[in-house]
Amino acid sequence: MPTSCSTGCLRYGGATEMEGLIGAVAVDAATYAIDKLYDYRIPAELAGQARVGCRVLVPFGRGNLRSEGILLAFREAVAQPDKLKPVCEILDETPVLDTEMIRLAVYMRERLYCTFFDCVRAMLPAGLWFRRNETYTLAPGVDAAALAALHARSEEEGRLLSLFTLEQPAHTLAELSEALRGRAVVSQLDALCAEGVLVYRSNIMQKTLDKTERMVTLAIEPEEAQQRVARGRSPVRADVVSCLSDGGAMGWKELCYMTGATDSVLRTMVKNGILEVFREERLRAPDFSEVPPAPPAVLSKEQQGAYEGLRALLTQDQASAALLFGVTGSGKTQVYIKLIADVLERGQSAIVLVPEIGLTPQLIRTFVSHFGGEVAVLHSALSAGERYDGWKKIRAGTARVVVGTRSAVFAPVQSLGLLILDEEQDGAYKSEQSPRYHARDIAKFRAAHNRALLVLGSATPSVESFWGAKQGKYPVFRLTERYLGTALPRVFIADMRGLMRQGYSGSIGPVLGAEIEKNLENQQQTILFLNRRGNSRVIGCSMCGWVPECPSCSTTLTYHSASGRAMCHYCGYSIKITGICPECGSRHLHTETPGTQKVEEELHTRYPSARVLRMDADTTATRGAHEKLLSTFGAGRADILLGTQMVTKGLDFERVTLVGVLDADQSLYAQDYRARERTFSLITQVVGRAGRRFAEGRAVIQTFSPEHPVILAAARQDYEGFYEMEIEQRGALLDPPVAQLLVLTAAGEVEQQVLAALLRLKARLEGLMEGQFRDMKCAVLGPAAATVVRVSGRFRYHLSMRCPDHKRRRELISGVMREFSRDKQNRGVSLFADQNPDSL
Repeated sequence: MPTSCSTGCLRYGGATEMEGLIGAVAVDAATYAIDKLYDYRIPAELAGQARVGCRVLVPFGRGNLRSEGILLAFREAVAQPDKLKPVCEILDETPVLDTEMIRLAVYMRERLYCTFFDCVRAMLPAGLWFRRNETYTLAPGVDAAALAALHARSEEEGRLLSLFTLEQPAHTLAELSEALRGRAVVSQLDALCAEGVLVYRSNIMQKTLDKTERMVTLAIEPEEAQQRVARGRSPVRADVVSCLSDGGAMGWKELCYMTGATDSVLRTMVKNGILEVFREERLRAPDFSEVPPAPPAVLSKEQQGAYEGLRALLTQDQASAALLFGVTGSGKTQVYIKLIADVLERGQSAIVLVPEIGLTPQLIRTFVSHFGGEVAVLHSALSAGERYDGWKKIRAGTARVVVGTRSAVFAPVQSLGLLILDEEQDGAYKSEQSPRYHARDIAKFRAAHNRALLVLGSATPSVESFWGAKQGKYPVFRLTERYLGTALPRVFIADMRGLMRQGYSGSIGPVLGAEIEKNLENQQQTILFLNRRGNSRVIGCSMCGWVPECPSCSTTLTYHSASGRAMCHYCGYSIKITGICPECGSRHLHTETPGTQKVEEELHTRYPSARVLRMDADTTATRGAHEKLLSTFGAGRADILLGTQMVTKGLDFERVTLVGVLDADQSLYAQDYRARERTFSLITQVVGRAGRRFAEGRAVIQTFSPEHPVILAAARQDYEGFYEMEIEQRGALLDPPVAQLLVLTAAGEVEQQVLAALLRLKARLEGLMEGQFRDMKCAVLGPAAATVVRVSGRFRYHLSMRCPDHKRRRELISGVMREFSRDKQNRGVSLFADQNPDSL
């Protein structure tokens, strides 16, 4: 139950016949410091439309600015209900949130230190939100004399009314607010409306509308229609009637195409009462009509054992979770398919999450080939209309298999029976914006609420998930062999030290270069992984030392040869690189730390006949680019696929026999407790792309740390050896999952203000833990600088605390965050909290 409401009882449910209905509303305009469920009176004329889960328009604040809100509960009793502000408008005909999602919003708000509306926004598709255009117009009957009298009223009202003239009788609220320099005018405008001077109109439109098609059917009996068109001796009209004589309907454009009728012919027939026009909804969805059906999945003995163990959990009618731990290429997807088929047979639904948009084309085709029209897709590469229609299709129950990225965990499926997080270790499942949720935690909540099975699948499970399994929280099902019995690839560790002295200046060393040449000779494919896009991480002048830096972020610019610009990957700032140093005029510019663009150029120079594809954020920015690139490579129309971490997970190409890891040390020494885990996972995953069918796979790991234990463990594909080494180190440092890490980050444009605000916050936390919260004993460390201190002109520093996540800690943190927001000394400084962040 929401704990932030004022006195009175809350209840979830539909509308009630009670008069004087009171609604508890989460308001969009409420900041975290004042966020709660606000009481509003629902007028009698709106009581029949009011439903829990519907969005509403309400007056908010002293100026009574109309704000969007969502009705989350009805209140059964409240003191002095007549003094409550009324709801202005009900915006939805049917609720957009059900009871499960409302309870999930409450759960998220309490643990993620965000507002109710932040949670609601995360759950609903972008196309469902509204555009508001509020207008005020002079009332009918206000003539020149009356207007002159109005202009002569009090100075404040006169200033407002002087904007209305007979020539320009209407203004939007935005225009009025701008003209009066942001003064609170809503209360004055509402008073004038009550007097009958002005008329208020709100034009509220959904940002993405339903797509409809104009349909045509006969308005009269077929025999009568045939007689009427026969009298006119028009063969085209006769063909129109003939097409529609079976009592069905046909699209307007299709009917014109089939009969040769023009728009004017059909309009005339409608005018004469022969035809009737109506609109029918058409769902925008990706077209998978060309995907052929697949035969039923055939499992190996090991897969069958894992499937039967998971199916036993699925059928026990209680919430459960399990880890499916299988080596790369072991066929986890085939197990997923069998489980989903069982869920559908039971009349339930399934959600399958993948971390990267790049993984969805292959996976979606696999699921569509097995489940056809039951599949719906949700990810950010779709248009707003496609996502909105996919959401509607899921909510209506016509799609029972949902495939998507992180936000698909909120899909409004009916009778949820199975949730799958594929590649569950991936950091993309953690949101970097408020609410800062992890999809795994949301999936656990939904599994518990629906008595569903949660399957965490990976070849390199997150340390947190494997720790949970080791603690006995859920079982582990192992797949130790590759599907069809193929062997894991042979791995070569290529030592890059000293190669410069031997004359090797490129990104591709002699060992990897020789293996690429073998693959090209044998007409086999290669995947190269470098987790750094652009041409070069650094470009500078050899004469004066000039290096381009971002004016808004504490980082250098990355050179992109395709556009000839140096760009900041944090804020997007860029400058043109002309080949001449802007400081000294020298033409001696050098580049260092190559990215994917530079390596692509090197490949074209070194292997001129090779067909090279590059897959990174620059080449996949356009719609459909992921699928186009992967389809081209999968069809064998390219020899080398070079990419960032998009190419490391989930891809399955039978012709790929070689994988190369460039600069394997890049993330190994980052100032982040997840650095070693991230490095191990990326290397292990990308190595697993090789040799997934019958040809032997090879992998080359280029590194300057060939004896580093993480590199050696990844080369051996030894996850459990890596885990034992990693958990020992995390235990010594009290890093997650051994301890829970909470990070409080402050950001502002003045660095000293940010530091001073955090020092005050630290003193307040320590004081509270010596008094009211003396039962909590944990150190507050910091302030410490973020990895990139300045981003988009704002400095970022943080405090960190290691203590268990429980109700008392949440009370402490939420309390000090609200105090921080209300403290005038902290103006211009924002604060947010993050539990076990993916990076600092």
